Amino acid sequence: MAHPKYELPKTPHAEYRYKMAMKHVEAAKTAGKSSEEIHEMFNKIMNYDIDKLTTNDEAHKKYHSAVAHAKKALENGKTSEEAHKIFQQVLESKGEGHCHKHE
Repeated sequence: MAHPKYELPKTPHAEYRYKMAMKHVEAAKTAGKSSEEIHEMFNKIMNYDIDKLTTNDEAHKKYHSAVAHAKKALENGKTSEEAHKIFQQVLESKGEGHCHKHE
């Protein structure tokens, strides 16, 4: 039986969120999680309210930093595309701890 196609929401970062959800899905499959657990996790990621970041463990530290930088960029008048680029740059950074203003 084929899995039904997931329709991405019409939000600016839906495609990236989907890629991250699928990355977690693959890890969960490898770890032997049940279909129910995997579906619950997938839905939790896809429906996550970015304004209510609660997980701040080591594995999500860079993600939190990327979100904070992107939100700050939006507050400072950057476009959604510019904020997403900043988000990606933080995620891809080597963690050197150098924060640059996004002017």
